[in-house]
Amino acid sequence: MKKLTLFLIGFLVVSLFNPNGLKAMQSIKYNKPTNVAVVNSSSGSITTQGTFQLINLDTNSISYLPTKTALTFKKASNGISVQFAGSTIVSNKGFQLLELNSLPKMVIFNQSAPLRKGATVSYDVIKQLNSGEAAPYLGTFTNFLGEVWYNVSSDSGNGWVSAKDTSFQEAINNTLNLGKLSNGRTYRGSYKITPKGTNIQIVNTLDLENYLKGVVPNEMPSSWHKEALKAQAIAARSYAANSMTLSDTASSQVYRGYSSENSRSNAAIQETDGLVVRYNGKVIQTFFFSTSGGQTANVGDVWNSNQASFPYLVSVNDPYEDSIYSNWSVDFSPQQVLTQFGFNPTTTSLLNMSLNKPGQNGEVRGVTIETTDGSKTIEGNESVIRKLFPIPNSSYYNMLYSNWFDVKLTKQSNSFSVQTPNGSVTMNEMNGQSVQTASGITTVSSKEVEVQMPSGIQAYPTVNGVSNITLNGKGWGHRIGMSQYGANGFAEKGWTAEQIITHYFKGTTVSK
Repeated sequence: MKKLTLFLIGFLVVSLFNPNGLKAMQSIKYNKPTNVAVVNSSSGSITTQGTFQLINLDTNSISYLPTKTALTFKKASNGISVQFAGSTIVSNKGFQLLELNSLPKMVIFNQSAPLRKGATVSYDVIKQLNSGEAAPYLGTFTNFLGEVWYNVSSDSGNGWVSAKDTSFQEAINNTLNLGKLSNGRTYRGSYKITPKGTNIQIVNTLDLENYLKGVVPNEMPSSWHKEALKAQAIAARSYAANSMTLSDTASSQVYRGYSSENSRSNAAIQETDGLVVRYNGKVIQTFFFSTSGGQTANVGDVWNSNQASFPYLVSVNDPYEDSIYSNWSVDFSPQQVLTQFGFNPTTTSLLNMSLNKPGQNGEVRGVTIETTDGSKTIEGNESVIRKLFPIPNSSYYNMLYSNWFDVKLTKQSNSFSVQTPNGSVTMNEMNGQSVQTASGITTVSSKEVEVQMPSGIQAYPTVNGVSNITLNGKGWGHRIGMSQYGANGFAEKGWTAEQIITHYFKGTTVSK
């Protein structure tokens, strides 16, 4: 009866310590969940700050984590492995790291430990708890052997663990949950870590409004006019609302998480909370870019899009932008151009270049070059054309600023005098000319010829090729939708964010 009495007392103590706060230990539900791929590599790490639980997607088993837990994820032959505090777990499908709205007082395990049905080693094991894992604390009991045991909660039910080699973490409520990733940035929200080919992919999931806090100051300087920042927030919100999984680069929207948040851009987001751009009542995907060059583009002139399907993505006047990219000039060598078109620049000369400019404003959709080895035309959307003329700078994505440009060619001068029976004649090129040689008359067709001079033999090019290509253009980006420099210019002229948006996206309205 003594042993039974002790256990009854123990369970009485448990009932006194059982906190109602455990009911609040739920993963946070997002009003408008937004998914952003932030890591794609063979490995990655997340260090938590706040309250999180780790879910094995194979078994759905839950591990509660102490704050400031460092987790390392690696691609394994059979899925993904995660290491933390000396423990390793492998999952074929991967893991979820979910933020919680609170945590009660937690028991932290300094080494792997069994969770038992009772407070002695003779009881059956419910589950094995990993080193570095935590479990919600319910109460304390000292058994008839004088051993201290803790009653804890787990996804497999409540149970008992020995107090040896454990420590406590006090209750955490209403904390800002953050994760610092291996890319050096810190993010709000939760994470899903899954295999992707030979790599792992980490997707950050968070509420749309919090996502925007990591976007707006990276797409537009937070020092710009507040109405421009609000216009950027509305455009970025509408773009994200039309996307499934976003990337963190300019291929969708530049997102750098909590690390990059700014109070001015946060205020712009809050003041436009929920506002999106609609056409005929439907939220549209609102494209934006840096600089238009004074006139935005029709979507049909720069992408392979049916203009009639996007009546709100049309060319509009953009008079107020103040950008160094409004007008630009870039030089290219003929060797660079020949290489981009697939010719060997050591054996081929560039003779001419022409542009096909069917766009309303003169946007280029095709480039033709003439060479000593024939002609070639490359046609395509703005991305194809811009990549033909790469600017070797990752800040410009290694391509030309825009597809709105003209070309100026500088040709080399190869004029020379030739003595004929009728006197001296000036010629500009030798290709195709007939020349008397020791073996008879021959037609010049090679890239260059050798001429006997008083000082010796000298090689001359047979044609007047291009020596330099200058592209003079306007704008930076695809030029579809909202110009960011233009938006700031309108704001400085007194325009509101809604007026700016409806100017760039014709026929639209702004509402929740």
